[in-house]
Amino acid sequence: MLRIAVFALAASTTAFAAPMTYQIDVAHTQTYFTINHMGFSNSTGAVRVKEGTLRFDDADWSKSKVDVTLDITALQFGDPTWNEHMSAPKFFNVAKFPTAHFVSNKVEKLSDTTGKVTGTLTLLGIDKPVTLMLTKNKVDKNPMSNKPYAGFSATGTLKRSDWGMSEYLPAIADSVSLRIELEASGK
Repeated sequence: MLRIAVFALAASTTAFAAPMTYQIDVAHTQTYFTINHMGFSNSTGAVRVKEGTLRFDDADWSKSKVDVTLDITALQFGDPTWNEHMSAPKFFNVAKFPTAHFVSNKVEKLSDTTGKVTGTLTLLGIDKPVTLMLTKNKVDKNPMSNKPYAGFSATGTLKRSDWGMSEYLPAIADSVSLRIELEASGK
């Protein structure tokens, strides 16, 4: 009986060590951004993930990759008027650019639970490099679905002017802080 338990534990541990492709769980993934508004506040908005995949290799993070499409039409600032204002051509121009796209080109492991992901963000038709600091929250079987799951948190900073979004600079800050909470499910 003990041999069976040890074998089962070893099998479950190695199952999550091999490279695995996960689908982004859009219901449990959030992308937030924060920007200073004329020194009075740090306004926060959110955008939904439309779809995406995560290929993660816990044994060799350099073999990992993320490919995510964001639904810019679903921008949320907590107020309908503000949502409409930020969707206009001088900001996110959602009529012309309804999505943004991020594809990683390098994932580096810094410790057992931290790393750095570098990739290209396409926003407003412009491709620019973005680096995010990564925390591996958990890679394990989801007890509710019984499927393999991976969860990560990521943070980073970008300049909105890099994507041509320079309206009201410097009153509205150029620097934008990002926070991403990601869950993804395997098969």
